[in-house]
Amino acid sequence: MGAVLVHAAEPVATVFNEAFLELGGGPADVDLSMFAFGSRVLAGEYRVDVLRNDILLGRFTVRFVEREAGSDARPCLSAEQLGEWGLNLAALPAVSTTLQETCIDLEAQLAEARVDYDAAAQRLRLSIPQAALSRKARGTIDPRLWDQGMNAALFDYQLSLARNDEGRAGGESSNTLFGRMHGGLNLGSWRLRQQFTYNRDRLGQRSWQDGRTYAQRDIQALGGQLLVGDGNTLGELFDGFQFRGVQLSSDEAMLPDSLRAYAPTVRGVAQSNARVVVRQNGFIIYSTYVAPGQFTLDDLYPTANGGDLEVTILEADGRQVRYTQAFSSVPTLLREGRWRYELSAGEYRTGYEDERLRPYFFQGTLARGLSGDFSLYGGVLLGQGYQAGLLGVGKNMLGFGALSLDLSDARTRSDQGHLSGQSLRLLYAKTLERTDTTFRVAGYRYSTPGFRSFPEAVQMQALESNELPFLDRRSELQVDLSQSMGRWGALFFSARQQRYWGSGGQERFVQLGVSGSYRQLSYNLYYNQYRTPFAAQERQLMLSLSIPLGSSGASGMYSVSRGSDQRLYQQASLFGNTLDDRNLDYGVTVDRSDEQGSRGSLNLGYRGRYGRVDLGHSQGEGYEQTNLGLSGGMVAHADGLTLSQPLGETIALVRIPDAEGLALQSQVGVRTDGSGYAVVPSLTPYRSNRLALSLSGLGGNVEVLTAVQEVVPTRGAVVLAPFEARSGYRLMLQLSDAQGEPLPFGARIADTSGQELGLVGPEGLAYVAGAAPAGELSVSWGAGAASCTVAYRVSQETLQTPIRNLKETCR
Repeated sequence: MGAVLVHAAEPVATVFNEAFLELGGGPADVDLSMFAFGSRVLAGEYRVDVLRNDILLGRFTVRFVEREAGSDARPCLSAEQLGEWGLNLAALPAVSTTLQETCIDLEAQLAEARVDYDAAAQRLRLSIPQAALSRKARGTIDPRLWDQGMNAALFDYQLSLARNDEGRAGGESSNTLFGRMHGGLNLGSWRLRQQFTYNRDRLGQRSWQDGRTYAQRDIQALGGQLLVGDGNTLGELFDGFQFRGVQLSSDEAMLPDSLRAYAPTVRGVAQSNARVVVRQNGFIIYSTYVAPGQFTLDDLYPTANGGDLEVTILEADGRQVRYTQAFSSVPTLLREGRWRYELSAGEYRTGYEDERLRPYFFQGTLARGLSGDFSLYGGVLLGQGYQAGLLGVGKNMLGFGALSLDLSDARTRSDQGHLSGQSLRLLYAKTLERTDTTFRVAGYRYSTPGFRSFPEAVQMQALESNELPFLDRRSELQVDLSQSMGRWGALFFSARQQRYWGSGGQERFVQLGVSGSYRQLSYNLYYNQYRTPFAAQERQLMLSLSIPLGSSGASGMYSVSRGSDQRLYQQASLFGNTLDDRNLDYGVTVDRSDEQGSRGSLNLGYRGRYGRVDLGHSQGEGYEQTNLGLSGGMVAHADGLTLSQPLGETIALVRIPDAEGLALQSQVGVRTDGSGYAVVPSLTPYRSNRLALSLSGLGGNVEVLTAVQEVVPTRGAVVLAPFEARSGYRLMLQLSDAQGEPLPFGARIADTSGQELGLVGPEGLAYVAGAAPAGELSVSWGAGAASCTVAYRVSQETLQTPIRNLKETCR
């Protein structure tokens, strides 16, 4: 394949009158050719950022060649590179007949193509007509750029301790402890992970739960993930559940955003410094302490994409509020020609110790996008004493929204006999662009009392005769709506109602809220209602107002709420963050209720380079609680051990030689350690992640050559992000020749390896970065390439100054 020489319009050289510099006894031999075209670009290979039509593609090595003596070298791009960057090579017919060593004029072949190189920013900008680009979906990242990362060992932990004193005068005291540990090992493209939790409640009862142990890797050719060990079914067609076995499933994260199709948001209200615990299928999947007031958990990673979430709010005074968050993933429509699949087999897994809850199973699902905006999907689930099949179709009705309809048939064999039934499900979603309204409706109709999902069939096996009877679902309706109200804010509504066969009882869950702002005042109005056939109805209403307090980074908030107990709660809070990195969060709350009088709480949270610390204290009539949270991570790699903040699924290991304490932009509290390493704790897999250094804490002996990196990690990877830095002293040299005259303006300075370090300015002054404590520098100038050598040594007296001033003679 040929190579392509690209260039912009031919620049005009600037002509300097060097005689002006000789006036008043100035130097007679001056070399200004370096400045005839601005900053010179010399021939060689450079690492540059490549942008195509203002979209950053990444950092690549580009060869620059010199066409004319004294002019800038120009980038010479191969056809392979241009193809990698999205150019349709068929639009360049001359490429296939051109010798590889020849550089072709891209702008001559594509009249509307433009190329520009910014030497200062090291950016190569390509402007290519859309017709000459390969057709790819928006946001597509070439799989060849996906980084499997480095071999590394990982460890992530979370510890939450609390001491509760009931009745400060001789009352009972109790301690609780929750711990979550997550270890892992990355070997090539394989991710080995193990999770487990420890819990000690107020009664002193201890329990260990083995969360998950599994090995996983991506299968790029199939656009999916292979998992061996503990996993969860996707929950898109059948109800999701945990299992131990093997799974091969598609991974939509590999698709660009424009081709991707939900994790629920849990909302609630805490009356004190409360602990919020979220369970799914008996497993604790989330636990955190929240400050008094309304809270939103939008960083949930449930262990299955289907299956309701049980939310428990443990107040500091011992009260508990429980409700169920409806969660079922809707089978989405697929674009024409796209597949979605899952194959899972193994043993059903639950957090409860009962052998009857571990039957073997096989599940297979498949969805296909058809022409005419149709999608067809179906699946089978075969287990011990259970069989189910599903078939459905979806249709994008354009202006009328999206609709899907599917029919399930399930047969269950148990000690109580044989059960069978059908379920008809209708799903509808619509966004009204003119009113900015989005709503989703899910309707379920069960034809007979005998329909069971697989998790229900398994749980039914463990029911004892003295336990509550199993309720047979008759119908279920779920509605979610969000409405923008412009400058007044936004409205959201979520409701679920479930009815049962042979019973007049029903389960109902309703959430309604509105939020917005007026000038600097923000407001939230929130209503929550939950009811089950066996429990009294729970209600909660809250109004909160908040306003920032100047430029201090703090805000004030007032809220008032009323619950089912008809007690009125009022709260006043002050919260914000401080320190240079804004990595210390604080909050002070005072509240008062009709029955319990006044209470108060204090919360502090610090995010540092080695982890996170949270401290809270609540005190009221008859109780007192203090809680401490510690969390962090560790990454063991070829060069040692790096401590970090809590780790996410996919991370980056930043390496900056000899640069301790250097911060990264948009990463609160993340700084390099004494070895120059830092961990960016959370990246988005299969996406371009921008990592940028904050140079405010740069030491006086480090010169950063590369301040920005783009990485595209695969799922679970630990990608290395090396930043180029030059360690050495910053020197301001006053250079003169053997006769004491200043060296010529524009003379070039290089080290012993030939690396150019700088230029001589007026009066023989030159700035050099990255210099050794002692050594020699070569200086050359003039048409005849005159040169001399400078020997220098940095004295101990100047070691503490950022820039060392030296006066040296060039011989």
